[in-house]
Amino acid sequence: MNDPLIEPLTGAVNETLDPLEELNLRLAVAATDIAELRAEVARLDRDLDESRRLNLRAAELLDLVYEHLSGTARPGTAAPEAQARDVPQPGAGA
Repeated sequence: MNDPLIEPLTGAVNETLDPLEELNLRLAVAATDIAELRAEVARLDRDLDESRRLNLRAAELLDLVYEHLSGTARPGTAAPEAQARDVPQPGAGA
């Protein structure tokens, strides 16, 4: 396993580091990894919010399609046939 937090860290010339320097280096590597993971989690969270928004919109549109196909109206709106009957015709007496 090549885990930089477990295996000993060595310099470019294979010299061993002072234990305190090695610990500081490991902490710096861990801090960098944590920052990258936080950024990835934030991006995934934004993507999830966008996905939820799009799914809700798709469900609304699907409801409209089913209503149109079945000829029923949404609550609070008239069916298309009723709307056509309620529109006054030009030249008709009111």
